[in-house]
Amino acid sequence: MGNVAVGKKMIFLVVDSFHPKALKRALERRMVPALEFIVNRGFCSDRCVSVFPTMTPTCASSIATGTLPFQHLIPGFVWYHRREKRIINYGMSPLAVIKLGVRRVVQDLLFNLNHNQLSNKVKTIYETLEQGGFTTGAVNPFIFRACREHNTKMPLSLKIASAFGLGGPVLGPGKLFLGRIVPPPGLKGILLTQQHFFHKYGVNDRYSGAVAEWIIRSGFQPDLLSLYLPDNDGYAHRRDPALTEDSLARVDRQLQKIMNCFRDWEDALEKNIFVIAGDHSQSLVETSGEHIINLPAILNRFSLLKLGKSPGGGEDMAVCVNERMCHIYFLNNNADLRGRVLETLGRESRIDQISWKENGWYRVARGGNGEEIFFRPGDVYRDEYGQGWEISGKPAVLDVELGEGRVVYGDYPDTFNRLMGLLECENAGDVVLTARPGYEFMDEYSTSHRGGGSHGALHREDSLVPLAISDRGYSLSNPRLQDIAALIRAYFGVASE
Repeated sequence: MGNVAVGKKMIFLVVDSFHPKALKRALERRMVPALEFIVNRGFCSDRCVSVFPTMTPTCASSIATGTLPFQHLIPGFVWYHRREKRIINYGMSPLAVIKLGVRRVVQDLLFNLNHNQLSNKVKTIYETLEQGGFTTGAVNPFIFRACREHNTKMPLSLKIASAFGLGGPVLGPGKLFLGRIVPPPGLKGILLTQQHFFHKYGVNDRYSGAVAEWIIRSGFQPDLLSLYLPDNDGYAHRRDPALTEDSLARVDRQLQKIMNCFRDWEDALEKNIFVIAGDHSQSLVETSGEHIINLPAILNRFSLLKLGKSPGGGEDMAVCVNERMCHIYFLNNNADLRGRVLETLGRESRIDQISWKENGWYRVARGGNGEEIFFRPGDVYRDEYGQGWEISGKPAVLDVELGEGRVVYGDYPDTFNRLMGLLECENAGDVVLTARPGYEFMDEYSTSHRGGGSHGALHREDSLVPLAISDRGYSLSNPRLQDIAALIRAYFGVASE
C-alpha cells in the first residue's frame, strides 16, 4: 500500500468484544461522536474477520504480529503446554486464579506470554517498526514484546498474594505503560481511583485514555501509539453483546480525550491516521441451563487432568475450555482413545464443530448428526481471499457453498484458513470443539455467561468486528485481523517479516 501520508503518526485502538451491530446502533443514535467523525471521513467495515479461537490472547497475538496461531503459537486463553506438562490459564475466572495462585497466573500473563510463549520466530509491529527507525508505544496491551527494558512495580496486594514472588523487567516498545505495574514516570497522581484492585490495577479504559492523553500533551507521542480498551468485554459478557452501545459511548469518550489534544478534530486527523478495531465480538448465550455444555460430565468415562496438576500417567486427556471453544489434548498413547472420544462428542448435538487433523486432511464433524467435511490446501476451489482449497464431504457442516471453482463462506467467515491456522499450531489441542450459537462450554473453573455474551467460536457473531481507518485511501474489500500488522508496516514503509 505504501506510505500514503508521510508525516502523519498513527494511533491504533483495539476495543475488546467490539460488536458491529452495537456500533451501528451507537452511530444511528449519535452516541459516539468521535467514532462517527472518523467513520465519516475514512474507511469503515463491519465485516473484519477475527482469528480462531476468538479469544483475546490469540487475537492480540495475531494483531501484533500479523500471523496465525500456527506461527505465533498462542492458541487461546486456556491451553495445555505439552513441553511443560501443565495447563496454561491466563486468569479466565476468579476460581482459576485461586486454584493456580496469583503468582502463577500473573507470571504467565505478564511475563511468559510475551517473552516465552509467543514465538521468537515472529516479530511484533513494535519490534519491526523500532528496528526500522520509528518510535512506538503501547498502553495496556496484551502483546507488547520489543527490545526496550522496563522495570515493573508490583502493587503491594499483588506482592502479598504472590508471596513476594513477582517482579523483574519486561521487554517492550520505547513507551510502554501497563497500569500500575509499568506506570508513566512523573505521573503518580493520574486517576488514582482507577488503579486499585477493583479497577484491575489500571488496566481499564479510563486509565488507557488518560495515559494516552498525557503522552500526547507532554510531547512524547511516538510514531505508533497503540491502546487496548478492555472494559467493553466485561460489559458485553453481562448483556446482549449486540446492545452494548452504552459501553461504546464510554469507549468514545477515551477517543475524544485523544482527539481533543489537538487544535480541533480536523487537526487530529491532519496529524494522525487513526485505526480502530475489535479483537473479537461476542454472541448471546441463552438463559436455560441446557445451553451450558458441561464437558467434564460428557467425558466422565475418561480420566481428565486437573487444573494445577501435572500428568501422573493415568490421565487420558486435558480439557481446556475457552468459553465457546475448547481444546482437547490426548495424554496417553492408547490407540483407540481418539476414536472413543470422537464417538462420545459426536453424539452431542449442542456441539457445533469437532475438528482435527488426519492423514493430511483437516476433518470437521457436526455434533449430533455425524456429517463431516474434509479440506486441505489445493487448487480445486478459490475463496474471496484468493486462497485455494480441496474440499469433500458435506459443505453444510461449515455453511459453505461450492460451485464453479469457488467457495463462498456463510456463517463461518474465512473458516478453512482460520481452522487450519489453529490446527497446525503445536500448542493447539488434538481435537478442537466449538459450541452452537446460543451455547457455551463449561468446566469447574469456568464462569457461566447465561443471558450474556460469550466468544471463542468460529461463528460470525463471535468473529466479525468493526475496522475503521481515518483515511479514505485505505479501502479494504476483505479485511481480516491478521492483515492489520501488514497494513501498519506498509504505512510506515517497513517490510513485513
